[in-house]
Amino acid sequence: MHSPVRILLCLALFFLKSSLSDETPDQLCNNLDAQQSCGQCIKAHAECAWCIDPHSSLVNRCQLKSKFTNETCTPHLVYSPQTAQVKTQQNLPLETKQHDGRTVVRLQPQAVSVRLMPGHSSTVTFKYLHQTDVNRRGTEPETMEIQTSDVKDSPINLTFYIVCDGELKKTKSCRVQNNQIVEFKIEVTVNSCSNSGDVTLSVGILGQRTIAGIYVTTICGCECEKHPEINSRLCHQNGHLVCGQCVCDPSRGGDKCECPLATLGVSTASELEDKCKFNSSTPVCSSSGKCKCGQCQCNRPTVTGKFCQCDNDSCPLSSNGKVCSGNGVCDCGTCKCEMGWERDDCSCSTASNNCVENGELCSNNGRCECNRCVCNMGNTGAFCGSIEKEQKPMENKPTDDLPETTAASVTETTSTADLPSDEELEKALDDSVKSTEATSSSALKIFWLFYFLVVILFAY
Repeated sequence: MHSPVRILLCLALFFLKSSLSDETPDQLCNNLDAQQSCGQCIKAHAECAWCIDPHSSLVNRCQLKSKFTNETCTPHLVYSPQTAQVKTQQNLPLETKQHDGRTVVRLQPQAVSVRLMPGHSSTVTFKYLHQTDVNRRGTEPETMEIQTSDVKDSPINLTFYIVCDGELKKTKSCRVQNNQIVEFKIEVTVNSCSNSGDVTLSVGILGQRTIAGIYVTTICGCECEKHPEINSRLCHQNGHLVCGQCVCDPSRGGDKCECPLATLGVSTASELEDKCKFNSSTPVCSSSGKCKCGQCQCNRPTVTGKFCQCDNDSCPLSSNGKVCSGNGVCDCGTCKCEMGWERDDCSCSTASNNCVENGELCSNNGRCECNRCVCNMGNTGAFCGSIEKEQKPMENKPTDDLPETTAASVTETTSTADLPSDEELEKALDDSVKSTEATSSSALKIFWLFYFLVVILFAY
């Protein structure tokens, strides 16, 4: 009785984990693991790319490929390998002679290289010329069967397809006629990185001597990682340059290994980087600067603060486009108004000279706000000195008694000015649906999960 409950609870917890851990490609490219190295970057997501430009000023070298610009990374130094690459190495036509001058080509192509990232697949297409053994009698169809070398202990999966009887079928064998050309496909899938390097597959037909080769390379790192620049001058000769990034000696830190850890009071490069964080959960220099030997150097003159946490361009703009209305200064995102001005954007004058007439403030019929009179109900005018005239209510008369032009104008005003058009209503509804879908997807998943758990608990 408890076993089904345990199983259902495990399924529910798995669902909760998958619901809460959905990350966008951008988030995957920017997580801490992806920033460690080029190899970690391209494993994070197929759309992630790494800047191998050693002169780039980027803090995060791993980003979505589409986010790199000419200013952030030299275009030809953005490394982003294809998830799947197939290249034919040898492709002699059927019925021609092999290089020995005697053997007839009966399998085409003869050699193919495949490069794949884990979790991806690619298909190699072959043509096979079936010829019956001359010593065999009879004209009955024979069975051709695809054979390959064993892949049981490798990270490779193979799926076979043959165009059999005019239809592509998922199978390894098919009935064929003498001298028939048969097309078949092998789908190669890489499940994980190979510890033993490249995988070589032999492809043939059972009972036949003709053989082809598939050479599978797993893309689990970057080519540039195989050729580091040892004790690079760009790393102050205190580290190796790997894919444009300095990998420093244990006693050094900084982007270019320019920081001696002992003299800065830390023992590791990560401790040195922590000096540039407000706390452990915030990014280095608030993502608005670079950490130089434990001190933040902000990207722009308007960004200030020990951790570059103050953006002095982020204060409110007035209607004239001026920061703090030109009546104050922006300090860490907050307007500090000059004397005589107030409000968040310093747009309100504290003076009252424009509210005074004949020695009275707003004629004693209102209050002064931002050097303008705000009149009490029933009063009007620049100084609230006038009394509003009461408008007599219109008698309730049928529209038919109104002049023709008046009735028409009332109808037109009601139908065109007061009511939105069909297009506006449809757009508003569409925007509302999209907004609701975007904001409630995760909430709905969690709601149904807990609803499911409550039902299980009450059932048992």
